[in-house]
Amino acid sequence: MKEKILDAAEKMVQDRGLNAVSFQDLANAVGLRKASIFHHFPNKEAVARALIERCSSKHGPEYAAVVESNASAPEKLSGLAAIFEKGLKNQRPCLLAALGSGVNTLSEVAVQELGETARCAVSRFALVFQQGRDEGTLQFSGEPIDAATGFFAMLQGLQVLVRASGDVSAFSSAANAYVDSISVA
Repeated sequence: MKEKILDAAEKMVQDRGLNAVSFQDLANAVGLRKASIFHHFPNKEAVARALIERCSSKHGPEYAAVVESNASAPEKLSGLAAIFEKGLKNQRPCLLAALGSGVNTLSEVAVQELGETARCAVSRFALVFQQGRDEGTLQFSGEPIDAATGFFAMLQGLQVLVRASGDVSAFSSAANAYVDSISVA
């Protein structure tokens, strides 16, 4: 039942943000009494922390598979963008971004966990930027970690813009244009 509650919480947080989700909403979504939700999660903080952990364990391996492949750096960036596009098409935008929008209501521990999860993702992305610099397929200024941070933020922001416009096909076009703009022919 805990996973079913987290499934519902994840979808709601991605749709409306953490602060707009109540325990009654969760109870209604999974067909339980509100008190039963508290049995699994004593407070919204516990829900948020479970979602952060779930995000890391779900997407970390997806990112790793792309980063550790034998593809070129531009192909890997396109592969990482495809993960975000898939989430968008499934109406599951980046959970870190959704949770980050309510960061001012999270505890210091949850904020640290959220930050660590984001840093892990960006560190993986930075490996691709370093590879691209080393193999001469990517051209960017600054350090790979900074380029990776910008790329990660661009993908999150692009999800928001595309959701607002309703044109999911714009995601791929914009992500590919960015990758092309830093790729060396």
